[in-house]
Amino acid sequence: MKKNYIFSALVVLLSLGMTAQETVVTDPTSDAFIGYANVFDTPADGGDFVFGQGWGVPDLQTIVDAGAGTITLQPNFNTYDPADEFWSNGDIGNKIFEGNTYLEDNSLIGSEVTFTGGVSANTLDPAYVAVAFIKVFNSDFTVLKEETTPLVDGQEFTVTYTNVEAEDTTLQYGWYVRGLNANPTQEADLGSIVLVSTVLSVNEVNDASVSVYPNPSSDVWNVTANTPIQSIEIVNLLGQRVSFETPNATNVAIANSHLSTGVYTATVVTEEGSKTTKLVRK
Repeated sequence: MKKNYIFSALVVLLSLGMTAQETVVTDPTSDAFIGYANVFDTPADGGDFVFGQGWGVPDLQTIVDAGAGTITLQPNFNTYDPADEFWSNGDIGNKIFEGNTYLEDNSLIGSEVTFTGGVSANTLDPAYVAVAFIKVFNSDFTVLKEETTPLVDGQEFTVTYTNVEAEDTTLQYGWYVRGLNANPTQEADLGSIVLVSTVLSVNEVNDASVSVYPNPSSDVWNVTANTPIQSIEIVNLLGQRVSFETPNATNVAIANSHLSTGVYTATVVTEEGSKTTKLVRK
């Protein structure tokens, strides 16, 4: 089952005996995302938590480009005011601002959740911390559990949360940038992070057994299964279908010489279940 929340599907590698329900944002808008700010005193002022509240996604300096299939993260510039000593200290900011851009899906409570995607560029000033996260907490906010991973230039990120318990009530996944609220004149110098191809997968156990070889391949992928393959769908990183077959056989050869080099996602459905895996055309 797929829910259209985030954007173009990236590869999700699933271990044998697992399948995935993917939460994919194919047509993102800023309305699909939630913005939240946590504000702290600077370390020089003790580093204490000051407040947290909802914040407009554009005001977080998060840029959602549905046409390009990208999300751009930046430090926060909209709070800086040279006339307000709460937010400014001369030409620089005066608070640590953590801008969270995320989605919330409480139907995932009780599942193993994996959030993964690609970082096409990271020019963010190293004074800032930027991570992908999965946060889980209960209704009175007395328990907060969080898994994070850094956003590294040119690499994929993966965050997995395996212990979402029944008493948990809220699950959020997304990204935050944390650091000094910045003077808008510094925007070009402080850089940004461009994210592409993000997918959320929810793993459920079944008995599907599927293998693909050779992988990478320059001419053909051979797909084998224990039971007849009902369908094979292959999509590119933009989420566009490039191949679909209904072979009703346990061994299938998929020609790929006409495809561009790169990474694709194959979803193989059998009587036992389904498996989604990464294919590489070299």
